[in-house]
Amino acid sequence: MNSVVKFKPWVGENYEKGILQGKKLMILGESHYCANPETEATKDITIKVIEDLLDPLSEHEGYKNTYTKFAKSFIGNIEYNQKNKEEFWQHVLFYNYVQTPITGTRIAPSESQFQESEKAFFEILSQYQPDLVIVWGKRLYTNLPQKGKQLSDLGITQGEYAGNATEIWSYQIGTKTIALMPITHPSAGYELELHNAFIREFIKQY
Repeated sequence: MNSVVKFKPWVGENYEKGILQGKKLMILGESHYCANPETEATKDITIKVIEDLLDPLSEHEGYKNTYTKFAKSFIGNIEYNQKNKEEFWQHVLFYNYVQTPITGTRIAPSESQFQESEKAFFEILSQYQPDLVIVWGKRLYTNLPQKGKQLSDLGITQGEYAGNATEIWSYQIGTKTIALMPITHPSAGYELELHNAFIREFIKQY
């Protein structure tokens, strides 16, 4: 079968081992911004982004703050250094849903761009069989294929964030149920401690 995936995912070298409790985690971003899509929108653009993120000699760019905030919210109170950064990203899969580049900053993908990316998304789910998917942003979450079903809401029951809840979606890939949790996009307005609580509950319950 010919692949319809245009932007290959980043797959950490320890992805198959799982990140916590042996669970395989897929992080789902929305799209790639490319000022010059003819030269930048290569098949390995996603891989290059994470490789650049992990390169200790690479200069800091603003986009890296998004990935750093998410990783920090995942690992919690542990010091975030080069070792922990590599440990985290080598245990996860990262994939951008929209399979065409976005050519302007702060421009949302079109409805057709979301729809045209559906087959590639299911190809990735089938190939890599994640247990859990964390979806960056409510806009992406609401534009995902409606071919699954909603599971019970995930609620935080202990600590200072008790009472907060979020819905959980799922897809059935063969005999495997894959659970998806939406979070606030880490680029802005992102509470590290709140999302750490949600992530921990998500891993524990699903």
